[in-house]
Parts: sequence; C-alpha cells; structure tokens
Amino acid sequence: MKFFAQIVVVLCIPFLASGQVSLRLSQPSRDQSNVSTSKQFIAGRTCIGCRVKINNDTVHVYSTGTFAAKYELPIGRSNFAITTEAPDGETYTKNVTFYYNTPPAATATTAFRIDFIEISPAGNVQLMEGDTLRIKMKGYPGEEASWFNNAPLREMPTSQTGGVPGYYSGSYIIQPGDSLLNGKIMVRLRKRNGETAILGSPYRYSVMRNEIPFTGRTIDNMTYLTASPHGDRLGPDKIGYLDKDVLLHIVGRQGDYYKVKLSSKTTAFIPEPLVDTEIPQEQLPISIADDAKIWGDDKYDYVSVALSDKLPYTSTELVSSKKIIVDIHGAYAEKGLNTLLQNTKEITSIAWGQPSPDVCRMVISLQHAPWGYQIYYDNNRITVKVKRVPRNPSLKNMVIGIDPGHGGSNPGATGLTGIVEKQMTLQLSMLVKALLEKEGGTVIMSRYTEKFVANEDRLSFFRRANPDLLLNIHFNSSVNPVDVYGTATYYKHPFCEPLNAAIHERLLETGLHDFGNNDGFNFILNNPTEFPDALIETLFLSNPGDEEKILQPAFQQEVAEKIVEGVKDYLTTAAAGR
Repeated sequence: MKFFAQIVVVLCIPFLASGQVSLRLSQPSRDQSNVSTSKQFIAGRTCIGCRVKINNDTVHVYSTGTFAAKYELPIGRSNFAITTEAPDGETYTKNVTFYYNTPPAATATTAFRIDFIEISPAGNVQLMEGDTLRIKMKGYPGEEASWFNNAPLREMPTSQTGGVPGYYSGSYIIQPGDSLLNGKIMVRLRKRNGETAILGSPYRYSVMRNEIPFTGRTIDNMTYLTASPHGDRLGPDKIGYLDKDVLLHIVGRQGDYYKVKLSSKTTAFIPEPLVDTEIPQEQLPISIADDAKIWGDDKYDYVSVALSDKLPYTSTELVSSKKIIVDIHGAYAEKGLNTLLQNTKEITSIAWGQPSPDVCRMVISLQHAPWGYQIYYDNNRITVKVKRVPRNPSLKNMVIGIDPGHGGSNPGATGLTGIVEKQMTLQLSMLVKALLEKEGGTVIMSRYTEKFVANEDRLSFFRRANPDLLLNIHFNSSVNPVDVYGTATYYKHPFCEPLNAAIHERLLETGLHDFGNNDGFNFILNNPTEFPDALIETLFLSNPGDEEKILQPAFQQEVAEKIVEGVKDYLTTAAAGR
C-alpha cells in the first residue's frame, strides 16, 4: 500500500505544476478547424492557480488546472481568444477559429448519370441460392433503371426521400441458375431514346455452388460466432463461443467472415481464420440426440447428450426463473430423453424440447439464479458444466479475477492533465486486490505491471483459471468533456446483471454521477459464461471534474472500497437466496 501511495505522488506531480503561466489545448487540436456540427468544445489545462477567460467570459478552472467549455456555433466563422492569467498577473493568449458549415442538402441529379449505388450485403460477398440482395441507387429522375439479370428498379416516391426525386430501389433473390463470377454488379439507367448510363458496384459478388455442403471446423475453444460481419469499435456483436472441432455448414462469405447455417432458420457469421476448411467434404450428418445424462460431482453439476458429430450451439439464461437454455443446432431430440438426476445439487430438473425441426433444446432448471456455466465436447458428447453457487458466499476462500484495462502500447484514454488510463487501471486494481485479500479472498490478475497484454490472451487466461468472479477495471472517455461524466457498469449476459448492479449502486455513494448499469455490451471480457463478470468504467477521464476526483489518493481508496463493498453486497444477496 505504501508503494502505491508513492506512485500516486509520482503520477500527480507533473500535472500539478507551479503557477507559471501556461496553456495547452486538447480540444480543438488545431488553431483552425473546419467542423460539420454546431456543438464544439474548448478544453485543456493551464497552470495551477491560473485563471482562464474565453472571449472575456470566465471559465471554471479545476484544482488540477484543467478546464472545459461548450459552444453552439453559428454558421460561418467563429473566433475564440483563450487567455490564461497567472497569480502574478502574467498572461498568455491563444486564438482558435472554427469554420462551421452544414452539409449541403440533397438535390435532384441534374445531368443524365448515376451518382451512387448502395448494395446490401456490402463488401466482397459470396452468396447462395435463396440469398437476397437489396439496392438503393441515386441518379437522374424519371427514367428506367435495372440491375442484376435486368431486374427493374423502382423510383421511390419523394415522400420517402426527403422530397428529392431520383432515388431507385429494389431487391433480388438469388436463383438456381444465377452466376456472378466474382464480378461487379452493373446498374443501368436508360432514357427513352436509348441513351444509357452504367455504374458498377464498388464490391465484387459471386455465387457459391457445391454439389455437397461446404463445411469447416472450429480451430479451438476461443472460436466465436457473431450476429453480423459488421460492428462498432468493439467489432461485430458476439453471440457465443464454440468448442474446438465443431462442424459448421458454410453458406456464404462477406469480407473476412464466413456466413454459416446453424440450422434451418438460424444463420451466423464467423471470422475466416477461425475455421479450418481443409477437411473432408461430405454430406452433413443427421444427428439424433440420445443417451442423456445428468449428474453431479463434488464441485459441479453436469448435463450431457450424445450426438453423431460436434454440432454448433447457442445459449442464454433466464435469471428470474433460474434457468439456462442451450440450443443444439442441427440435432433432433430422441423421444423420451433421460431426465433422471444423479447427485445434482444445483440442477433441479431437465426438460428436452424441439423448438424447430432441427434444433434440440435443453432447459436446465436451477436452485438459484445462474452463477456460471461452460459448454464443451467430450468426443461427440456435448456437456454443460453448471457452476454451483458457493456454499458460503463470502470473499473468504473465493477466487476473484481482476483485469486492469489496457497497458503497454495500449494506453487507453488520456485525461486533460495527461494522466493515462493504463496507469490508473493498474493502480486502482492493486488497491482492490489488497482489499479483497484482506477479506480472505484469492486474487488473480491479467497483469501486475505496466505491460501490454492482448485482450484475447486475457480472455483465454481467465477462462482457463475459471475464477468465481471477474472484475474488469477501466476508465471511460468521451469527445464531450462537459456534459458526459459519471460512473457506469457494463455487462452482456443476463446472469451478470446483479453483480454489476451491486457494484454500481455502491460507486454512486462516492458522489459520482449515474451513467448507468448497461446491458448487452460487446466487450470481449463480458463474453464468457463461465463466471459472473463486471466491466467497471469507473468515471470519465475526459471530464475535468471526474479526473480531478480520481487524482486524489483518498478518492481512489474510496472507489476501491466501494467496488469491494459492491461485491460483498452481491454475495450477501446470493447467500440470502440459498
């Protein structure tokens, strides 16, 4: 603890400089900026004890020397003079200029041409019979438009296009005889006198043709399925991890993702490097789920069923009704599957179902809300290993995982003082670790020093270690340093909500603004089902008020204590439910 107190001093000294006049802007990054939105910010830092005026308006300066102000710009040019004055009267002024112009409104195409086309799905795509292509095109209004196989496009009514004519749309379902030969789709606009304008798609398309299904197998148990080949900064939304050697039916490709058919009504996507397609290609097996077993040992409860091959699966949890639901895609449930329990302590019953003709569903009912579970294959037996709620839910003898976000070449967010997220996450994590160990817990961490660790390696480490709980400690950031601030937690799986809620409620006791307990988050370390996890975005380093708080050692200690109290609250609730 003394060691980390010393680190606080070392980190803070550069940012709490003397009263010598100085000014450094974080926003805007240039003296002159062309912007397309009216809301703009001026934010940065000056010397401790200095005053700041922007165009003669006094701006609040925090004890760290930071400041932030928001402005609504008029159309055209806006000039700002930022003046800082030291206690001895010395001043320094920096001038910045914004040029704000709204994007021009869309207008009808005045020359005979095609302006642009948008085809969905986008990217270099491989399709199969039955897939649907959709198009939107803008060109000269009032003419005849067509595209793939001379299929006509309809000019959209101006009521659907903001009053602008010349937008055309259509769709096409790939037919058995269609062939695209990895080429561009050509769109044509034809005048009544025969004059034609042509524009090709920006991407290439082809049709997959296989006499037998095209298949592949997952390369390891870090393989994941996504709902789409596209996503946000965290990547496409993940819908679950698969075990090694799971058989997948590939029915298309979009960019670097294969499209896979899980069952007759369900498709998903998977990154191409995670699938081994150099396997014998043969007809897909018919798999009857049989020989079901439900049992418990001294640590876990299990459900398993035999299949003819390793088939893909998806899962979810129903927290209020205390259930885990696992769907095995491509399998048919044998009638009269076993429901007899042998020495189970958490599983109370098993129900087998067939929600669609080729999906076998197991509904696992539990004594308590789910605490975690793992799905894997033992040969061709799919097994669900259910984690039991600890007999005496307390920190004593419990294993807690802590992931200090970022590190090394991945710095994370930077505050207006220059403080870097990777330093603060490690510092706060070590405080949390000390408190947990004081309560008798065992702590494992993805990093103990200032180094880079890939997120995939962190995930693999924690999935192997299988702690009782996982805490991911981060700091938030926003381009809006004025209005966006506060503490937040994030989770993906429903069974993780209570842990996140308990920690979030405690963090609000620090006086931080409520930025929410947020669900459905796609962060990689929110994805495991093996244990409850919480992503703690402690506060916004981008906000000068939040940053001012976290630079205080006493506040850091308070935040760490509140995180631990939140974990204890969660365990108390779990104990009450036993």
